[in-house]
Amino acid sequence: MVAESQKTSDSFLEYFKKSRLLKIGLAFNLIYFVGAIFGLIYFFFEGTVLETVYTVDFRVFYEAGQVFISSPSEIYSVNPNGLPFRYFPSFAAYMAIFTGIPLLTLYLINITLMMICNLGIVYFVYQVSQQKGVSTSTKNFERTLLFVFIAPQHIVNIMFGQITQLAILLALIVLFLLQSSNHDSLGWFFVTGILIGLAATLKPFFLVFIPFMVPITAMDRVRFSVAFRQLVGVALGFMLVMLPNIVYFFTYPSALDGFIRVNLFEDLTGQHSTSITKLVIAFVPFSDTNLLQIIIILILGGFLFFRSYVRFVKTPPNQKDYLRHFVEMTFLILLVYPDSWFLFLAIWYAFLAPSMLHLYNSDSVSEMNLRKLDYLWSGANNLLAFFSIGIILHYLILGFDPIIPIWLTILFILYDRISQLDTISTTS
Repeated sequence: MVAESQKTSDSFLEYFKKSRLLKIGLAFNLIYFVGAIFGLIYFFFEGTVLETVYTVDFRVFYEAGQVFISSPSEIYSVNPNGLPFRYFPSFAAYMAIFTGIPLLTLYLINITLMMICNLGIVYFVYQVSQQKGVSTSTKNFERTLLFVFIAPQHIVNIMFGQITQLAILLALIVLFLLQSSNHDSLGWFFVTGILIGLAATLKPFFLVFIPFMVPITAMDRVRFSVAFRQLVGVALGFMLVMLPNIVYFFTYPSALDGFIRVNLFEDLTGQHSTSITKLVIAFVPFSDTNLLQIIIILILGGFLFFRSYVRFVKTPPNQKDYLRHFVEMTFLILLVYPDSWFLFLAIWYAFLAPSMLHLYNSDSVSEMNLRKLDYLWSGANNLLAFFSIGIILHYLILGFDPIIPIWLTILFILYDRISQLDTISTTS
C-alpha cells in the first residue's frame, strides 16, 4: 500500500510509481490483454472466431460503416447478430473511413486503444479527485483507483470490441475541464462542448450531462443568472459535433424514426437490464409494454432529472458540484434507461469513485454517516465484482434481473443522503 502520509502534491506518475496496487492493476490489464489476443488467434485458426463473444459489438459498428457507404439511409436496419446500431450517424460515417481495413485487424487496433483509454480513465479519476481536494491518504483512495482500473466490465467490453472506455474518458475530461475554475475563456468551454458531443456520439445517453455543463443560477423566484460565455462556448462546440447528424437527419428523415425506435422502443430480446423500468415491466402485466415503458421513463427519469437540476440551479455558481450531478445522471441512466445493462456499471463507477473519495475527505461526514459511506463504498465495489449473481438470475432462472436494479436503488439512496449532508455543510 502507499504510505498513509502521502501528500496531495504527487503527480499521477509519481503516485503510480509508489503504488503497489496500481502496478498490480497494470499487470492485470496487460496479462488479460495478451491472453485475449492469444484467444483471438486460437479461435481464428479454428475458424470459429465469429461464433464467440469476440467482436460481437464491433461487428455492429463495422457493418454500420459498410452500410453508410452503400446505403446511408439504412444504418438503423443494421443487425448482424441481434444487436442493432443505436448510435448517432456520424459514428457510422467515422467507421466507414476504416472499412477498407479487415474486421479482425481493426478490432485489434480498437481493443489496443481501449486498453490505453482504460489507463487514461484511472489518470483522470485521480486528477478529478485531486481537484476536489482529495488527499492520497484519504481512506480507500488507492483501492478505489484499483477498482476503477480492473473493473470486470472493462474486460467484457474489450472482448466485445466496445468503445465504452473512450466514451468514459471523454466524459471524465469534460468533468475535469468544468472543475478547472482557473479557466474562463470561450475556447475552453468550446472544447468541453466538442468533447461532450463526441462522448454522446459514442453513447447517446451522455446527452443527459449537457444541462449541467452551463451554470444557471436562481437569483430569486423569477430571475436567473446564466454564465453567458460558458453557454455560448458549450453550445457552439456541441453543435459543431452534432451538425453532421443534423444534416443527415434532414437528408434522411426516416432515419430519425429509426434512431428513436432503436433507442427508446425496440427491446433487445432477452438482453439483461439494470433498470427499474424493465423490472416493473417484468412484474406488471400490461398489453402495451412500449406505452408503460415510456410512462415509467417520463415519471421516474423526469423526477430524478428535475430533482438534480433544481438543486444545480439553486446552488451558487462557485459552489456547483459538477461531479455529484454527473454521478446522479449515471444512476439515472442505469435505473431508467430500459436497455442499460451490467457493462454500464463501468461508466457509473468511473464517476462514483472520485465522488465517494471526495465524501471520505469531507469534514461534514459524521461518524454515523461515515459508516453509511463505508456501506456505499463496499456496496458499489461488490456490485462491480459480483454483478454475475443478477446475470445468472436473468439468463438461467427468471428471465429478468431483480438484484442489480434493487441494489442500485439502495446505493442511490445512500449516496443521495450522504451527499445531501455534504452540500448543506458546504453552503452553510
